[in-house]
Amino acid sequence: MKYTPDTSVIINGQFLKYLSTQKDVETIVLSRVVLAEIENMANQAKTTGMAALEELQLMRDICAKNGYNILIDGYRPTGNQIRGAPAGELDAQIRELAQEHQSILVTSDRVMAEIGKAEGLVVVYLKQAARSIGKKIEDYFDEQTMSIHLRENNPPLGKKGKPGNFELVTLSDEEILTREYLEELAKDVIERATREEDSFIESDRFGTSVIQLKNTRIVIIRPPFSDAMEITAVRPILKLTLRDYKLDYKLLERIEKKAEGIIIAGSPGAGKSTFATAVAEFYADKGKIVKTFENPRDLQVDNRITQMSGFDGDISASADLVLLMRPDYVIYDELRKTRDFETYSDLRLAGIGLLGVVHATQAIDGIQRFIKRVDLGIIPSIVDTIIFIAKGEVAKTYTLTMTVKVPTGMTEKDLSRPVILVKDFLTNKLEYEIYTFGEQIVVSPINKSPKRSASGKPIAAVTPARLQKVLKKYSIYDFNYKFEPPNSLSLFVSDKDKPRVIGKNGKRIDEIEQKLGLSIDVKTYGEKDENEEAEYILDVYPTKSKMNITFPSTCIGEDVLIAINGEVMFQLTVGKSGEISVAKDTETGRALSAAYNKGATISAIL
Repeated sequence: MKYTPDTSVIINGQFLKYLSTQKDVETIVLSRVVLAEIENMANQAKTTGMAALEELQLMRDICAKNGYNILIDGYRPTGNQIRGAPAGELDAQIRELAQEHQSILVTSDRVMAEIGKAEGLVVVYLKQAARSIGKKIEDYFDEQTMSIHLRENNPPLGKKGKPGNFELVTLSDEEILTREYLEELAKDVIERATREEDSFIESDRFGTSVIQLKNTRIVIIRPPFSDAMEITAVRPILKLTLRDYKLDYKLLERIEKKAEGIIIAGSPGAGKSTFATAVAEFYADKGKIVKTFENPRDLQVDNRITQMSGFDGDISASADLVLLMRPDYVIYDELRKTRDFETYSDLRLAGIGLLGVVHATQAIDGIQRFIKRVDLGIIPSIVDTIIFIAKGEVAKTYTLTMTVKVPTGMTEKDLSRPVILVKDFLTNKLEYEIYTFGEQIVVSPINKSPKRSASGKPIAAVTPARLQKVLKKYSIYDFNYKFEPPNSLSLFVSDKDKPRVIGKNGKRIDEIEQKLGLSIDVKTYGEKDENEEAEYILDVYPTKSKMNITFPSTCIGEDVLIAINGEVMFQLTVGKSGEISVAKDTETGRALSAAYNKGATISAIL
């Protein structure tokens, strides 16, 4: 008898098992379509492709041993045809070959089997069956193991403990993992993922595979993606409810009734997904329709909650579909790419309650991830609560609101602008302000206790304008500086001005430091790094019809750029006198006059 296998029975190893039970085997008709598909998968270093290559080699050996003929026939498909395989064109070529040679079609694909029967072929449909290789991936886990890390030529390692409190231990000092053993383990995982309930292959790409095997997420990497083969498996060892977190009743009430744009932030392994699962089931218990977006799908939620992934790995493509399903809440695990943040924004503005999970080392980083990915003005509309998880517990909660005010540290009323206020939820204390300054977005921490001078008075925020105002009292007009956070400053002056700034026995510089609340290092221009940008704060004074500018000596005879609050506005050439007068009725004069009246910092850049 002649037999024609398709790709499915070679990948899962069922064809060779079937041949071993048949006594009338004469010829195996192997389609070039099957060879091309396997070669394509192997070239992409897919686990399925590597497993199929081994089956082909084993098939060749068995046929040689038993005297079976192997006939390779048919047309080799193009790359485009292989990529379009789901449309069924390649399967049709395999069936045509079976029809031509009057052979038995062997497949594990239900659709392939039914179409073959409809076309009048003799079909053998082989269901995937369990196979054993001895030790399985689950055998490395116990009740305390969060994850295992298996790398070739190394002993197996595991993380034991609880989220935020675990240690890496060697699971076996005697066992050194080989490439061959890891390949067998990977084949077992892939085969079971296609057969067992609640298991699936999330992705199988160039040298990487992501598999969900029941409640265990498994990542397989191999060359050329990595320098060695490695298998990482993670599974939850703890499932909690919101009651277990012993949340403040105010926070619990906010999660239930007010918060609809929640961000759960935390470092890897801190317990973000565990908390997200607890919130999802809390909403489900309240009679809400809850869905999840995950890539890969690994939240351990109950069957009331639908878990969704993206089309071809793109979760954003699922957003249009979820709007038609009208959920009350969507759990978005995790936000990584810019497209994820944009999708989160679109869904939230559509009125869906959202809970997003992001990686962050501190609570404020949860909102910093949105900056420059979405418009700053809409952030309070899409995120109203940030919950930071550390060591498996809620360590910090922020709320966001928008207002129009003068940012803390600025004094001029003309500098008022939209400001996002980030407050501690439990104490209602303001901890950060987020606003635009020129072209920059500033995330400014608010000090709870302002710095004070020796007299005990609070020290005003140090700005270029304030620095200029203080130094003018000591007749210092020709200077440059470099601020070194949090409270240091390098002040550059001319050779003749340096002794005057320091004063006798350093009394004058001590006085200036007290007024500014800074540690100041006085240097001459010759001590300035040549690679540093030369920018000088200018002394500007108006008369009835002119704006007069005094430049430092280093600018004499040079072309300089005039900047207002750091933004370059125009260019001037400084004469021998070191002063320039600009008529107020000119465009340049009007710009200088407006900046002067607003208290803006006017500087020259060489």
